[in-house]
Amino acid sequence: MTLNFKHYKWSKEERGKELTKEEFFEKVNKEKDLKADKITTIIENHLKNQGLLTIRERNYVGYNKAPFDLTAGQEEELKLFGFEIKSDKDTYERLDHQLDEYAWICEEVYIILHKKEPPKWLPDWCGVLRISEEGEIYEEGYSISRNPFDISTGYEWDLLSQKNGLGKIKEKLGEQFKELIKIRKNLLFNRYFAKNDYEKFYPLTEKQKKIIIGFDVDFQMKQLKKELNNFDKRIENFKDLLNMKQKKLD
Repeated sequence: MTLNFKHYKWSKEERGKELTKEEFFEKVNKEKDLKADKITTIIENHLKNQGLLTIRERNYVGYNKAPFDLTAGQEEELKLFGFEIKSDKDTYERLDHQLDEYAWICEEVYIILHKKEPPKWLPDWCGVLRISEEGEIYEEGYSISRNPFDISTGYEWDLLSQKNGLGKIKEKLGEQFKELIKIRKNLLFNRYFAKNDYEKFYPLTEKQKKIIIGFDVDFQMKQLKKELNNFDKRIENFKDLLNMKQKKLD
């Protein structure tokens, strides 16, 4: 899913209702300073209108000391978006640490500004949104979707399987690893958006359940014994039916 924001025109001569970056920046600089709560309300309403779930100031399972200003979730893909709000009076003193925290949780991260210029050291994966007091939102810099756990090539899987005597099963290893990443996404999404103590939650797929069960050998053995017992019962029932049929023939 791609979030829907306005984009600057390249020049004043270009047709369309959107403004150039210089025109929009000139406009917002004539406005009164905006507080963080006002900025948050503008971006939150925009996201809700796109069908996303939102939650304000939520910690990631107690891991980070500073809560995220605004987190949005897309239910179909269990995708999390993080938004760090910077009012016109805020500084960037803690921003590098805050962005590091967001990057471990959210696939896309943005800072939201009104009049402020973004810091020159901003990571290339962090997007920039600029808003007006009227609720216009321009995407000044794209957010790059990233996965800190992704292993992009099969070379590492080849080495891992060969050096550990697992044979050439890199495709299976890679596939299961991707499912583990999806399980992590599921846990995080439920952490933010499951309702009423998991009365409403986002379930794992059957494939993901099998992978989790696969880590528990004792559980697998219990399931196997249960299946064998059921099989034995079916055999006994079948024998009984044969005996009954034989008695009728006699």
